[in-house]
Amino acid sequence: MSEPRITQALPDLLREGLISAEQAERIRSRYATDAQQGGGRLLLVFAILGSLLVGLGILLIIAHNWDDLNRSTRTVLAFVPVMLGQGLVLYGMMRKPDEAAWREGSAVVLACGLCACVSLIAQIHHIGGALDGYLLTCSLLILPLLYLPGSFCVALIYLAMITWQAWIVRFEHFSASDRPWWFILLLLVAVPYYLREAGRMGSSAAFWWLSLFMALSVGFGSQLFYSDWTHAHMLGAVALAAAFTLVPWFHAGNELRTWPWVFVGGATMLIALCVFSFRPVWEGMSADDRVDWPLIAAYVTIGIIAYLLSLRVRKPFERWPYPEGWWLFAACFVVGAFAPALAAILVNIALLVLGVFTVKHGTERGSLRRMNLGLTILSATIFMRFFDSDLNFVVRGLLFIGVGCGFLFMNLRMVRQRNKQGHAA
Repeated sequence: MSEPRITQALPDLLREGLISAEQAERIRSRYATDAQQGGGRLLLVFAILGSLLVGLGILLIIAHNWDDLNRSTRTVLAFVPVMLGQGLVLYGMMRKPDEAAWREGSAVVLACGLCACVSLIAQIHHIGGALDGYLLTCSLLILPLLYLPGSFCVALIYLAMITWQAWIVRFEHFSASDRPWWFILLLLVAVPYYLREAGRMGSSAAFWWLSLFMALSVGFGSQLFYSDWTHAHMLGAVALAAAFTLVPWFHAGNELRTWPWVFVGGATMLIALCVFSFRPVWEGMSADDRVDWPLIAAYVTIGIIAYLLSLRVRKPFERWPYPEGWWLFAACFVVGAFAPALAAILVNIALLVLGVFTVKHGTERGSLRRMNLGLTILSATIFMRFFDSDLNFVVRGLLFIGVGCGFLFMNLRMVRQRNKQGHAA
């Protein structure tokens, strides 16, 4: 990686007497560390890509001569990628224990080799089975790689695989009563790895991606145990979404990149509120199906407990208003049981409240992204009402112009405020 420009200018700054030798050394050490980290990340990426290409090359060579080999030879060759991966993992653990490139690259080779071996053995010996069974087998085989050597890339593959397997069990089987019970166990086994990585590299970009995959896996998988989907199930979904948005508050004082939990939970909550902002949705409610009420109650309990625990370190509507959005939605749901029109109005009010508080937090913290998110929520609420009203095109055009002017005004105001603060500093 090339030397940063600031370190290249240090000799001139020293010669001109603008900085001392001690300051120059501290600056050089600071940016040398960044350069080393950047080079390490680049090496890790190429190590993973190279490992995948090597594994694919071996498989292609074997596949080219596959039809000319007998069954015993095919069986032996099916284990070649596995043995290669195991050798690389052992070498990395013994000789390169502190190098992430060796750890990740060797683990990816072994994981791909295991998946390929399972598929080849089934093909050679004509072992039948469905895709969900194959994914379950591969998940169990690559699971140890999360802890030994401890591969971040394999963890992402593992979470994606068990979620895919859960989806197939729930929706692609002929029996509608099947539930992906294996998913719960496989996910729980990965939790200690996630907590360990939080303590080891919680402030890294890798942990950000791990948090995203974990949040998506937990959120998506939790919705696969209903017998059917009704309006009442959104109570459980929104309650879990509120709990997701509170995750950063449970490690207050520790700098962990758990923002993906807030992103997944906040997006789920906003989508639910937007859908239920239309009156026909409330008019289609029915309380006849109560089969899943115990599960819904469990999710609601999780949301309530998470909110109450967060009050020890968080004030209502602090930083983001999404945890309070759960209470707003629950109140609207109660009203919707006997007054659908009023419930739709209350949901629109809840969206406006969330939008206003998001804009407020964005302006207070000088965050353009958060402020624009709040403006987007307010604008979407206004635009969605076009489908419920008979406004003429002139009024609609004026509303579009007004919203656009509001975006421009708020962004220009924020930029000017930042510039003034920069000049003052």
